[in-house]
Amino acid sequence: MANFVVIVDPDADRRRQFLQRVREKIAPVDGLQIESFGVGNFAVVWATYDRATVSSIWSTTSAAVIWGDAIPGPGPERLDAAGLADAWKPDKTVPPSFDGFYAALRYDVHQGLTAGCDLLGFFPVYYATSSDTLLLGASPELFTYHPAFPPKVSLEGLTGILLTHAVFEGRALLSGVRRLRQGHILVWSARSRPREIVQYTLPASPRAEAGSFESDVDELNSVLADAIDRHVPRDGTQGLLLSGGRDSRLLAGYLHERGDRMHALTLGSSSDYEMISARAVAGALGCVHQTMELDDAILPANARLQAKWEHLGSGFSSVHMWGAIAPLRELPSRFVSGYNMESRSGERKPFDGQGLLTGAMRRGIAISQLDRLLRAEVFDGIVDEMRQRLSDVYNASSEIEAERPWRFLMAHDWRAHAGGVPWKLSFGSWPILPILDRKVIAAIATLPASTLANRRAQDAILRQQFPALARLPLDRNSHDTLSLLPSSAERARHSIARVMEPVTSRFRRRRERRYYHRVYDIDGPGWRAVRQRAERHRERLADLFNMDVLAEMVPPPDTRVDAADKVRDSFGMKQLIGFMLWSGRHVS
Repeated sequence: MANFVVIVDPDADRRRQFLQRVREKIAPVDGLQIESFGVGNFAVVWATYDRATVSSIWSTTSAAVIWGDAIPGPGPERLDAAGLADAWKPDKTVPPSFDGFYAALRYDVHQGLTAGCDLLGFFPVYYATSSDTLLLGASPELFTYHPAFPPKVSLEGLTGILLTHAVFEGRALLSGVRRLRQGHILVWSARSRPREIVQYTLPASPRAEAGSFESDVDELNSVLADAIDRHVPRDGTQGLLLSGGRDSRLLAGYLHERGDRMHALTLGSSSDYEMISARAVAGALGCVHQTMELDDAILPANARLQAKWEHLGSGFSSVHMWGAIAPLRELPSRFVSGYNMESRSGERKPFDGQGLLTGAMRRGIAISQLDRLLRAEVFDGIVDEMRQRLSDVYNASSEIEAERPWRFLMAHDWRAHAGGVPWKLSFGSWPILPILDRKVIAAIATLPASTLANRRAQDAILRQQFPALARLPLDRNSHDTLSLLPSSAERARHSIARVMEPVTSRFRRRRERRYYHRVYDIDGPGWRAVRQRAERHRERLADLFNMDVLAEMVPPPDTRVDAADKVRDSFGMKQLIGFMLWSGRHVS
């Protein structure tokens, strides 16, 4: 990964002091290399793992940098900084976008700065401006070391983040700071205000269901295989983040089909359903298979990292993934991951659009709860304004009502939750994400809903293209691991297990074998320790929140949470816990 910060400031002393401070603090984790250079009033500092792909070029009047893999054409060739400088010349009305996971910038002393990132905005890019000064970075944290940008909570930013589980309309948690919106590129000069220009939009409506399911599956299979060929270099062993589910299994099948060797990593314990399924896949494909169980004891330290560097911009639930950086460093310099591959196909039932707008967004806090939590005299009219803005943005996401939920969530919740994980993982090995391929996105966006619903097309590809993998146990974040091509004996065992479920559940071992449920359990030992750490800062929120309501929504850490589902129903609580931790640094 790259944690980078850019400053454009005509005050040389102020610029020098800022750079000196951030250079000392820019590395979120140990073992990173720090690089920097300056051109006129412009300077950039970044911290990356030594195997990360970074291309930079500069002269006395201009500079360009790419962190990661920007793929400009139909082939696998990566763009370098010199190519970026040419592609993003100031005479381009809309600078072109690229496939792959990356962030990039171009600076010219006369024309100003252009900055952007991947098609879906997974790589975070934040910025703030004041008169003729610009700050830009992968995290807003370092902005606070510049005297023109003192830390102050953005009431609109906080409200949007709590509602949508993501940065809404670009408003970050710090006042005056914005996150670059999905599909946009930033253009700025000292003579004008910053502009976010639309650079990429999700393809329009799904086609009519006139084709056959078989042809739809063939199309999806073709674009996924092509994406693997374009995005995964043929330069030796491939890293793979291997779960026991569909997405990474499917990607592993494509890698094996083209003859790649693989070094796979699976997180969890040996008794997890996910680990058992992943071990079977790795064995079938002959992968080097590395496993690691993340230690609950380090979750508070990971939570502090997430609060400090991500400012709730990627939610506050997947904090455990900071612990995956160390084992990823034992993989090759890049690893393939299926994050957000299921974006449209994974939903088992359609969203209720009205429920979406009232805050029932899987991970957001309902507007009715925020009305009670936020102090009315402080958030005067902000919740009502956000309610209207949510409605406007949601309705503008598509002319087709049935398309609005997934398109809205792709730009917000999905971008934050799953899409926020690769940035931190890239401190260990650089992520390759096939979803960040415009042909894959186009297929997912335009294939009929009936083809993609309930992972129907994915399952068909696994059964047809990779039957050996389809016959292996499948982790579904449940106790059901029935394979996609079960034998008669497996079907019989599965039927008996379902009948016996009411009895066997009483005797099931106390340790949770569903990895996802264990690491996200708000009452688990790791999260209990995080809650204890956050509790120290509860009173800092008294000027913003009604504390009695906060006590209802975030009970003391020694209290078990009363929730039907300790995972699904705790996302909003975790946002508030994250804000409590964040307030320890930024709320007096």
